[in-house]
Amino acid sequence: MSSIKDLIYFDLEKARSLISQIKGGLISEISRAFEDEGELGSELGLDLKLIKGKLSGREKEKHIKTEKIEIYHELLNQIEAELEKKKLLTDINYSFDNFKGSYNDFIETTQGFSFIKANGWSQFEDFERLKNIFSSFNEIQRLIFSSQLLESPEVKSMQQQIKDAKKGVENLERNQKAKELNRLKSLEKQFDNKLQELTDIHVFDDDYINRMKMFLDTFSPNRLNFRLLPLDNFNDFQILANLKEKYLVDSNFESIIYTYGTRPNIKLSVLGIITSCPQPTDQRVDPNDEFLIYNDDELNEVQGFDKAFRNVFTSFEAFEKFFFVPSFPKLAISPIAIYREVKYEDEK
Repeated sequence: MSSIKDLIYFDLEKARSLISQIKGGLISEISRAFEDEGELGSELGLDLKLIKGKLSGREKEKHIKTEKIEIYHELLNQIEAELEKKKLLTDINYSFDNFKGSYNDFIETTQGFSFIKANGWSQFEDFERLKNIFSSFNEIQRLIFSSQLLESPEVKSMQQQIKDAKKGVENLERNQKAKELNRLKSLEKQFDNKLQELTDIHVFDDDYINRMKMFLDTFSPNRLNFRLLPLDNFNDFQILANLKEKYLVDSNFESIIYTYGTRPNIKLSVLGIITSCPQPTDQRVDPNDEFLIYNDDELNEVQGFDKAFRNVFTSFEAFEKFFFVPSFPKLAISPIAIYREVKYEDEK
């Protein structure tokens, strides 16, 4: 069984490091080079062979991109083949389908996995995009719902008042501006109340939006996550991955949204190494346990200070659990590749 892959995400640095460790150096068959589209002359430590000097403009750009994708596919196929050969790669779907025990028994075996591959329903979670949506949410709501009431004289009058107030604020001095801004907020609140009275609009309080943005900035700045559910009948078992935008094959998350959607209706595949495999009972040794044998009055000044700071970090763990820290039976991986895979039978 062979397959064709449409690559969405590929961590080239991790892939090169992995294949180098497995093979004791980069494989000669894929030691080709390519130039970055915007940095002619830059390379990835490989041989420049295929970029012809006579190519220019769009033709050259297209050639470079094609060559880059070809290298990605070759590296990915080599990695999968080598990991399978060394029995380091577990195909979650195949393993579960052929497992003789129960679902719970299968979950217990996951702590012995290292590299995994899985196919299933997925979702992309872009926290930066979420923050931008929060920032614009009220204005978008006002635009959508007020357009349903274009013939209402009262609504049109309030819209004009807000428009005039915004225009008037621009050229005022600081003291006058503060007063007019408060007046503007009051007008917008009256407008929102009127829309809520006449439609199904839901407007968030501005303070709530600011608090949410601060929360996202603190705990998940510039975070792009990927969530995959490989087992249709057991949706609590999920594979979580944090993505780096620079390794998106199209270099832009918006391209993924327009192509596959934030929650694709076609199953995708992911390949990576497990980085977190929580168990029902936490088996880890807690570094703070060193203080259990002491009373606080037995600690010297340095130890007391150390204990206090460690407790602060421990308390942060509870907050971090809200943002993609896996809980049993979920797994977290460091992803090498995300792709759509189309399998086919080889001709005999």
